[in-house]
Amino acid sequence: MAEGKRGGTVNVTVNATFIRSGTQDKTPDAVAYAFSSGGKLLGQKPLNEKGSASISIPGTSEAASVRVLVGPSVEQEEGLVGELMRRGAAEQMLRVEAGTASAVAQLEITPTVWQCWLRGLCVVRGTLLKRSTSGGVSIDLPVCNATVEIYEVDPIPVILQRIPDEILAQIQQIIVGPGPVEVPVAPRPPQLSDFAAAAVRSSFGRSSDASAAQYSLVSAASAASDTIDIPDDVRTTALRAGTHELRQLLVDRADLIRPILCRYFPWLVRMDLIGTTTTNECGHFQRLIFRGCNNSDQPDLYFKAKQRLFGFFDVTIYAPTPVSCYTYWNYACGTEVTLYTTHPLAITCPPCPPVIGPDNWVLMMAIGNLPLSRIRGTGQTLQPTTNSSNIGLTDSDAPFGGTLRYRIEFDNSLRDTLNVKYYRVSYRQGTSGSWIPMTAECHRHYSHMVLGELVLEVYPLGPTVVGTTANLFEIPPALPPIGQWSFPDLTEDLTNAKFITTDLGPLAAPGVAWAEAGTYEVMVELFDASGNSVDLTAKGIKFVVPTSTDLSGTINTVDASTLGLVSGNTFVMTVHVDNSRCSADIQAPTIGATSADPCCGVLHYTSDASVTMAWDATHPNRFATYSFGVVRGVQPVFGQSGAVGGGAFSTTQTVATLMTTNPAPGCDPGGCHVAGFSENVYVAATATDGLSRLSQYDASAVRAFVLAPQGM
Repeated sequence: MAEGKRGGTVNVTVNATFIRSGTQDKTPDAVAYAFSSGGKLLGQKPLNEKGSASISIPGTSEAASVRVLVGPSVEQEEGLVGELMRRGAAEQMLRVEAGTASAVAQLEITPTVWQCWLRGLCVVRGTLLKRSTSGGVSIDLPVCNATVEIYEVDPIPVILQRIPDEILAQIQQIIVGPGPVEVPVAPRPPQLSDFAAAAVRSSFGRSSDASAAQYSLVSAASAASDTIDIPDDVRTTALRAGTHELRQLLVDRADLIRPILCRYFPWLVRMDLIGTTTTNECGHFQRLIFRGCNNSDQPDLYFKAKQRLFGFFDVTIYAPTPVSCYTYWNYACGTEVTLYTTHPLAITCPPCPPVIGPDNWVLMMAIGNLPLSRIRGTGQTLQPTTNSSNIGLTDSDAPFGGTLRYRIEFDNSLRDTLNVKYYRVSYRQGTSGSWIPMTAECHRHYSHMVLGELVLEVYPLGPTVVGTTANLFEIPPALPPIGQWSFPDLTEDLTNAKFITTDLGPLAAPGVAWAEAGTYEVMVELFDASGNSVDLTAKGIKFVVPTSTDLSGTINTVDASTLGLVSGNTFVMTVHVDNSRCSADIQAPTIGATSADPCCGVLHYTSDASVTMAWDATHPNRFATYSFGVVRGVQPVFGQSGAVGGGAFSTTQTVATLMTTNPAPGCDPGGCHVAGFSENVYVAATATDGLSRLSQYDASAVRAFVLAPQGM
């Protein structure tokens, strides 16, 4: 609007009449807004109790058009006109003549309009996480201090009305075409499960725990696809439908059009920013939004996230595409969305899954990534089947080996109010003898800004000497000296103690029992800031172990003393350690008393002959599994697997079976007369370090032979 030559202002009086549907109706608080025809805000004032407001706007040198809106109070500057229209604000275009000192706008607002302002509230909740994997440990770290932008995506009916006829014709051909419709498995929005039960053969989508009411995004790394089976009645209707009927059919079957938009027409989706919020130290965010009055459907939401780096540089760390594939269609207000970023610059805070336990707890959480709930002797649900022969094994009856990394969490109250600052972890073989402290170095990392640069520093935990007490480790403080905790190496940064079992004695030859194999007790003690031993009862401290088998969410616990794991002022648990190595061997195959030629591997047969194949797959203490297979050329013809048990195995197969089973494409289905075979056995040790199976203790063997008719 051009300003008048002599300056001055125009007083715009806004009179709004709110029509009531009943005498008890309470009209909402409202604000009058004045905009130029180009969308610039000229002024705003709340309506008084009589529904009136006076707005002073710049004067004009020529006639101008002023857009007057009456709607709810909106704390937004950019895109304010669009947001008010989305919320259903009443509108009047007002002509203001040049030199005019005043103008009046009269608006009549019906209940369907102003009641929408009251009913449109919607709470959006969520968590922004960075999923990282290191050394076999997978952990979701909260992304803190990030700005989350919330967008509303046009609902399906609006999108369909905007789709050109030629695009609509393509969608029609996709639906009526033969066979199922291919759609991507990833990237894919979580709420596609809303139509999965009716149309999609897949297992993606909303959490199976409906009570949690959480959504999770699947990884975008996969390029795999799935299919939608279009119901016959939909195909028939779509085949015969005109343009109008087809649009209505797709509105009624939004469950089909959403994945089709994602797969084939992602650019057709439009979105508007409707709110921003900030994540807290646990990555949680919450925002109150208003649903559009022109959309009777549940809101369809899309999210972006940014983080400020180096104090001035904003980086987008979450904005998955295509938008239609990551839209939360029909978002249920109040439910939680979980957004995952893998952006390398995303800054995270320490994991903060809630621990459900008593006051002043010490959580003996895991060995590596294996919760103590899955170890016999510390797992509450495993107690009924735990005995002296299997105590210290995992729930799959596997032993431990390599370097065992103990993960321990401490209630902040220990340092803050109880003056408990240190711990020590020791071990001994069996159930008696001297305790040997674990002395391998442990640390944490923290990051902070120095002259605009992000600096990573090491915070050592120990071992250290405090007073006269040696081999102590510091309980990590809630916050580092400056900045925030960082986790560049998850394996190291989550470790509180290292039990290096390979230092107990030299490894034995394959198939020979490791001399140090057996059960070991591990003890944890607490010390105050002066290095004095802590009395658990006097301090009210409880050792707890998890009952949860998933460490990524809420961790439920049980008092360790109820499982017999607390002795005096110490926590004591048992682990079964075995670093023995497997062995594998394959004997020469035989027909009757005749073995395959050791020089060329040839074994002659008659038409009714059978071949006996024997192999050994052993572990000194039977902590291994085996798999055995026979391959003819490139085609597998026989296989079996299982626990190694006693270690000696054999199978007898007829020549006819070996020659004819699973012929390669294009080969004579009657089989071969002369054929080359390989026997393959792999023995896999079940020992684990809590992060992964110790495959370095595996063994394998291969043997080849040829079957040829007698006389060749």
